[in-house]
Amino acid sequence: MKILLFGGSGQLGFELKKRASDLDFELVSPVTKELDITDRDQVIKLITTLKPTTVINSAAYTAVDRAEEEQERAFAINADGVRNIAEGCKKSDARLIHISTDYVFDGLSGQALAEGDPTRPLSVYGRSKLAGEDYVREVCGDRGLVVRTQALYGQKGVNFVHTMLKLFGERDVLKIVNDQYVSPTWAGWLAEVLLDLVRLPVSGTLHASCDGVVSWFDFAVEIQRLSAESFEGRPMAVLEPTTAADLNRPAKRPTFSAFDTSRLTAVLGRAPMGWRTALETFLSEIGVR
Repeated sequence: MKILLFGGSGQLGFELKKRASDLDFELVSPVTKELDITDRDQVIKLITTLKPTTVINSAAYTAVDRAEEEQERAFAINADGVRNIAEGCKKSDARLIHISTDYVFDGLSGQALAEGDPTRPLSVYGRSKLAGEDYVREVCGDRGLVVRTQALYGQKGVNFVHTMLKLFGERDVLKIVNDQYVSPTWAGWLAEVLLDLVRLPVSGTLHASCDGVVSWFDFAVEIQRLSAESFEGRPMAVLEPTTAADLNRPAKRPTFSAFDTSRLTAVLGRAPMGWRTALETFLSEIGVR
């Protein structure tokens, strides 16, 4: 089974490439600097030439705050680029699995979010990702699957876990938001889920995150607790809770964006990995625990 992967240089792409060969998938991933997904002709030519069974798109503009000033660039990649990939898939009759985000919601309900809940993005990033989702549904129909995830971390790239591990040893005090809630998701677990989904005839939208809900502050506390031994007695930053309003970042984030993953559980026949177990596994994998 041939998979064409866009976004192979990112943290999710890295995990997909690492696992695909062990599962006997033929995975092809163009180098980002050699392929611009905003170039429609180039994208369609690649897909129709390779004729993959499935295309996975994890390429995205993810600079959430900077997107407020770079709206055109964010939409070019997260919306127009996705449309180009979707059109290429339609021409070659390939299935498209597209990765999206919890930022398509405002998270104000305080309840776990199901796939059919109303979307209301609060940021340019969220609006651009929602536009990309719409293109997948419009162009690919039942040959398209939107997989929303959140609070993703892995070995490669910039993410919350790596940032915390770095700042624990550099700062005396770290202020972390304590009034926004997520389900932290390990990219290694998500990669395994996506490769399972390649083999399953599912379409529409799926929420895929690790199980459990935690504030960013409490997530940071757990990262610090689990990594303390690796600091070998050196001082670690004192963690202090703060509010999103006090931080006043350029882009607004969802308040409570934990997912209802019951559809994913039904599709896979197993529940998602718990977020604490995932974090422990990841930290062990990178030699921090």
